[in-house]
Amino acid sequence: MKNLSINKLFNFKDKIIIISGSSGLLGTSFAQLFLNMGSIVVGIDKSKNKIKNDKFYFFNADISDEKIINKILKFVFKKFKKIDVIINNAGISYFKKFEKRTKKELNSTFNTNVVGTINICKNYLNFHKKLKLEKCSIINIGSIYGILSPDFNIYGKGDNINSEIYGATKAGIIQFTKYFSVYGAKYNINVNCLSPGGVLNSNKKQKTKFIKNYSKRVPLNRMANVDDFYTCLMFLASDKSSYVTGQNIVVDGGLSAW
Repeated sequence: MKNLSINKLFNFKDKIIIISGSSGLLGTSFAQLFLNMGSIVVGIDKSKNKIKNDKFYFFNADISDEKIINKILKFVFKKFKKIDVIINNAGISYFKKFEKRTKKELNSTFNTNVVGTINICKNYLNFHKKLKLEKCSIINIGSIYGILSPDFNIYGKGDNINSEIYGATKAGIIQFTKYFSVYGAKYNINVNCLSPGGVLNSNKKQKTKFIKNYSKRVPLNRMANVDDFYTCLMFLASDKSSYVTGQNIVVDGGLSAW
C-alpha cells in the first residue's frame, strides 16, 4: 500500500451527514469533525447550535415528531439528492432517584432516545426505497449503560447518577440496531452502534472526586475525551466498513471488560 493517508482511507469530502443531537457535547464535536473533513452536515436538535460554517445546515426540531423529521429529510433529498451517513446521537436523561421517577420523565426519555431514532430510520428508509438509493451508513449512539448498570459506589452527593430509563433506552437502541441492520441489509443500508463510556464534560461541572472514582473503574484509568470516538465513528461512516453491520462497538477504556 503506497501513500495510504488518512484522507484516502476516510474520504468524506462532500458527503451528506445527518447528525441528531448536534448541539450537545458529542454532537457538536462530531459535526465539527466531518465539517473539517469537507462534509456537508445537517444538524437536528431542540437546543440552539453555535456552529458557523457554510456547509452546516441546522434544524431546531424535536426528532420524536415524525412529521417534522419527514419534512427535514424531504428538504435534504431535494437539495442534495442523497444522504451518505446518519448519526443518531440525540439522547436525554434525568437524574432524580429511581423512586422519584415521573411518568413525564419516562415518556420524554423514551420518546427522544428510542422513538426519535426509529422515526429518523423509518422515514429515511421510505425515501431510500422510493428514490432507489444505492447505500447509506447509519450509526446509532448507544452507551455502556445499555449493557451495564452504573456502579453506584462512584457517585457522591450532588453527582448525576445515570438513570434506569436512560440505560433501558440505550439497551433498546442496541437491539434496534441489530433489528434494522437485518431489515435494511437488502437495501444496502449498514446499521451499527457506537457505545461510549463516560466522557469528560466541563459543561456539566463534573466533580474531581467523581472523575477520580470513575477512572479507578476503568482499566485505562481515565474518562474518555470526545476525540477518543473519532476513529471508530469515521470507520463506521466510511466505505471501509461496508462488511460491518449489526454491531455494537464499545469504546470505554476497557470498563466493560471486567
